[in-house]
Amino acid sequence: MTFPSFNRPSARFRGWRRALSLSVLALGLTACTTYQNVVDKFKDPIVLKCPDYWVVADAANVIKYKDGPGRDLIDIDFEGKITGVQLGCLSNIDRNTKSGILEIDVTLRMDASRGPANRNRKARFDYFISVVDKNRKILFREDFPLGINFPGNKTRILFRSNPVTLEVPISPKWSSSYYGIFAGLKLTREELQFNRDKIQNSRARPSR
Repeated sequence: MTFPSFNRPSARFRGWRRALSLSVLALGLTACTTYQNVVDKFKDPIVLKCPDYWVVADAANVIKYKDGPGRDLIDIDFEGKITGVQLGCLSNIDRNTKSGILEIDVTLRMDASRGPANRNRKARFDYFISVVDKNRKILFREDFPLGINFPGNKTRILFRSNPVTLEVPISPKWSSSYYGIFAGLKLTREELQFNRDKIQNSRARPSR
């Protein structure tokens, strides 16, 4: 695939890669891992590392309450937090021009808890993925839905999203290190402010 020329690079969402349905993972699985694969079209193919990635600190967790003004523990519908990110990268680079495509599969690992107000054993999260350049300028951002069910009498599960596949152009000017990946939960203003206040309060708390 020959990528068109750019004045500046851009990323694009290729689509959902066929993957296993959401699966419950063993508790304690929190490590972020990456793996690199390569399209074996050339002899001695160029294999690029995955870009760096971050979870946005004040968008890493959410508490959803039942409808109404209540904000006590008994009003919690469900809670969720991002516990890790996994990247899988596939390089398709021409050795002569050093140009081509880097496919990036982005998978989130999450921890969800069912609250006292939850009656339907379901939870719905929305998350975003952003691709930025070396100056942190956003090249791509899109939101994705993520729904789960709490099976049986489970009140807490660890799970992962289906991979989202992105494509970024590679050239002698733009290697994989030029890009960065950000992930976070899509929050309301109230939820975002709650997280920011919580982070600020934890920093202000004196260490023992």
